Amino acid sequence: MRIFRSSFILLALCAPLVQAACVLPQPPQHIPDGASADAEAMKFAKRRVERYLEDSRRFVKCLDTMDKTAVGTGRDNEERRRARINNYNLAMENAATVISEYEENVRQFNNR
Repeated sequence: MRIFRSSFILLALCAPLVQAACVLPQPPQHIPDGASADAEAMKFAKRRVERYLEDSRRFVKCLDTMDKTAVGTGRDNEERRRARINNYNLAMENAATVISEYEENVRQFNNR
């Protein structure tokens, strides 16, 4: 029981540090040109885009958890809040750009 209590206290103390580790995912570097790519390249691109979107979803969830933790502990300030909002906006912009580029290339691929 003593080990369990010690572990719980350690995890509770480290929770804010874990939340500070939200890392913005990097968008896929290359999406194949739908006008000339083969089916295998497009399938690979689809998997990369899906993985990127899942990573982005986890990033936004992490920011949300960080926000709730910061507000709940009373250690939040305007600078940190603004940084979370900027990170959220950047993640949404990146995701929208990736989706748009991917969809355009899929459209070109399907129209061949």
